[in-house]
Amino acid sequence: MDVTRNSEFMPGLQRADIEELLSDANRWECAVCAFSNVAMKPTCSLCGGLKDSHFLEHALDEIDYALLTDRPRSRSYRDAFLTPLSSSSLSMRTSKMTLLNTFHRMSSFFFHKLVAPDDLNPRQRSARMRKEWVRKLDVKDRPYWKRRILDATRVVPAFVVQLMSSSDRLKALAVIHRRTSTVLGTLDEEDTIVVLEDKGLHHVDDDVAMLHDDGDDEDVKHIMYLPVEAVRATRSVLGEAVDPALWRHLHQLSRQPFSTKYTWYLHQASTLMQSYDMGYCRMKVARATAFTEAVENIAFLKQSALCSIIRVQFRGESGLDAGAIQREWYLLVAQGFLDDATGLFMVTNRDDNAYFINPNAAAAMHRQHMTTSRAKPPGVSHSQAFRAAGRFIGRALLDGQMLPLHFCPVLFKLLLGIPVTLDDIESLDKTIYSSLRFVLDHDNADDLCLTFSATERQDDTIVEVDLVAGGRDIAVTDANKHEYVDLMTRYLLFDRIDDSLRDMIQGLYEVVPPELLIPFDHKEFELILCGLSEIDVYDWKANTVTSSNLHATETLDWFWACVEAMSPADRAKLLQYSTGSSRVPVQGFKGLTSYDGKICYFTLKGITYTPGGYPCAHACYNRIDLPMYPRKDLMEDALTMLLLSDPTGFNIE
Repeated sequence: MDVTRNSEFMPGLQRADIEELLSDANRWECAVCAFSNVAMKPTCSLCGGLKDSHFLEHALDEIDYALLTDRPRSRSYRDAFLTPLSSSSLSMRTSKMTLLNTFHRMSSFFFHKLVAPDDLNPRQRSARMRKEWVRKLDVKDRPYWKRRILDATRVVPAFVVQLMSSSDRLKALAVIHRRTSTVLGTLDEEDTIVVLEDKGLHHVDDDVAMLHDDGDDEDVKHIMYLPVEAVRATRSVLGEAVDPALWRHLHQLSRQPFSTKYTWYLHQASTLMQSYDMGYCRMKVARATAFTEAVENIAFLKQSALCSIIRVQFRGESGLDAGAIQREWYLLVAQGFLDDATGLFMVTNRDDNAYFINPNAAAAMHRQHMTTSRAKPPGVSHSQAFRAAGRFIGRALLDGQMLPLHFCPVLFKLLLGIPVTLDDIESLDKTIYSSLRFVLDHDNADDLCLTFSATERQDDTIVEVDLVAGGRDIAVTDANKHEYVDLMTRYLLFDRIDDSLRDMIQGLYEVVPPELLIPFDHKEFELILCGLSEIDVYDWKANTVTSSNLHATETLDWFWACVEAMSPADRAKLLQYSTGSSRVPVQGFKGLTSYDGKICYFTLKGITYTPGGYPCAHACYNRIDLPMYPRKDLMEDALTMLLLSDPTGFNIE
């Protein structure tokens, strides 16, 4: 095969075509997260669970969250959602879990793939929780939230984040019951809802935290933190109503396997891109300041140009953007967003090094700008930087780029407008989560000497933040500990990052419509945006085109043996050399594309060996020119030296 003929290794297919070709493929469902994987995959693409595993499931409880004004209620909000499960339900759950744990220990002698809830790693727990929240349709085809209680012994309140105009905010407040007590009082009146006092308003009389009030301008978007049953599920995270007929379609689509939804998504995303004839954006950036220039360019890009084709060129480099330069630009900018020098995001969970919005991003950006050129771009405010982050994610979704943005699962949920609870704090900080659980599950909260305040590190100083007015002087007791946990949950997930979250949400949905992402849960969204972090050598090898002079040669066998022996980090670096990206598309290596979105398989081309010669990568075409080494050790040495060098930079090849 002559690999220089583009028609032979660029078949003209697109990723949507690949999904359609795989529509009838045999698949297996992961026992942990229920994700459907192609038969040849030994592990789950979503959670990494092993094929043929058996998960020890226990009985599930479900709760329907209809809008307050749409249904009668026979018991108070507190009774329904702030207390443990019923004694009979909890007894059955506890007994069953005891039996399951015993069975698990006994069965370990006979089964190697039996999985209990306590065996799950953070990635698997997050993937398992993706089915906790789903939208359902009532008899009138109106969406509402349905909650499946997974691995929990206590049902805690749930909240959603939503952007609203001033008028919609007033309508939302109208459906919320008025406050009947303070956090110091007792809640014994029927049908009352716990009120959370707002940090930005005095004596708030509603159970809504409206934390960004810039006035009454209709065009101003406010970010709201509301009880899930106080929000119409017919609205998107932007607070905009979705057409009822479209809801029926989106609801049906959301129940389909990921492959079906992804095919639909790819077709829809392709229609959003403007044609080349309508104009395009050319970005010329310096490699050393690629992130700062990108943020400034994206922040000030006109609305009409957000869906235009983007071509990137690095100053001082002769490489033409045939795909790999754009991929590397996305990689560099994504890494810049997570860079400590930038200050926008921070590692919040050391167990899996997941990132969350930095509560002190504004101060961090200003401080770092004084000491490094990589931080805050000139002329871009803290707010504009987060809006640019949202736009950047939206553009990556349109361009089909895989980004190494290892965000905490709860951030993906917030971006989608999926309800969040106390349990989501576990992905942020497991220690804090365990502490809050302890407060709820044990009596004598007075002995803990807690107050209605939180501590936050600002620069090198620890500051105390009141959760309510004068909170540092209010002791946490058994009578008010539920309100304390609610306020801490709100503070950790929302209060600290409200402005940044609002800007990020607005930026994202300036590029893609919210309807495009509604059918997906937060883990599926992460998969679309970030691709696969683990490189499957079998999949890589199975979807590689080789030149005829490499067929059935020791050179080819040696190459794959070297790749299999590499560490995951070195494989990712080799992939970056070869394609411009260290991530694998959702579909695996069969989904590699060129600049135009068409499939471009990874290719190995055998070339004549010269002493001291190294493999040569043509990342724009996903190709490596591989010398025909006479000995395996020579190839190993060459690949080792290649991986020690910088994988970035392009020339005319």
